[in-house]
Amino acid sequence: MAPFKKQRTKRRNPALRSRKMPDLHNLARPQDTGSETNYLKSLIDSRAKVTVVLKNGERFRGRIRYYDRDCFSVGLSIHGPRMFIRKENVSYISEE
Repeated sequence: MAPFKKQRTKRRNPALRSRKMPDLHNLARPQDTGSETNYLKSLIDSRAKVTVVLKNGERFRGRIRYYDRDCFSVGLSIHGPRMFIRKENVSYISEE
């Protein structure tokens, strides 16, 4: 009987290694990076008209007047009332 040949293993190219997906718990949230604050401040300074869409589908149009860590206010008209909206209920904000 002939002895078995030892098989060589191929070395893998390190560039072809599968990359790990980032851990979602370690990603920075927008409110921690300052990008959310900068965006809301720019909307206030430019007095841009925005549409705020809530998670339940309700829409509000107006100008953002004030913001803080948990909520912001939207003025529906120049002399009209302001609505305070909690950020956790917002789906997205779009400029008109």
